[in-house]
Amino acid sequence: MPIITVQFIKDVVATPDQKRELIEKLTETFVGVLGEVVRPYVYCLIQETPQMEWGIAGRPMPDLAFLTGPEYTGYHHRANELMGAVLNQPTNGQQANGQQANGNAGRAAPSSDAISRADRIWRGADRPSAEAAMPATASRSSR
Repeated sequence: MPIITVQFIKDVVATPDQKRELIEKLTETFVGVLGEVVRPYVYCLIQETPQMEWGIAGRPMPDLAFLTGPEYTGYHHRANELMGAVLNQPTNGQQANGQQANGNAGRAAPSSDAISRADRIWRGADRPSAEAAMPATASRSSR
């Protein structure tokens, strides 16, 4: 039996009417993909976690000062820098500019190796390239 589960923080994001609409749309989408035969077996559950019983980046939530402050913004900025540095390094089948050697326009899809390396860098188990290790202002000024 298929079970679709959606987790909300109680009284923070969605109204009861929005949750009911979400249940209907999720079920219709699921049935649209798998066929009408699954409809009687599709369970769509909305679960709610009480406020202050969940966290992000080690902080109990909701903590709007943290979410809108410089520390959390810094987490995103650093994660983007690290991932960008890893993805911009040439790998097999890529040219130095990040495009695939077969001529496809745009950025090449990140490989699982690149994603794994970015995760190792984020956790401190690996070191970024020299350019990625520089503070953002230093790397920009040297270009």
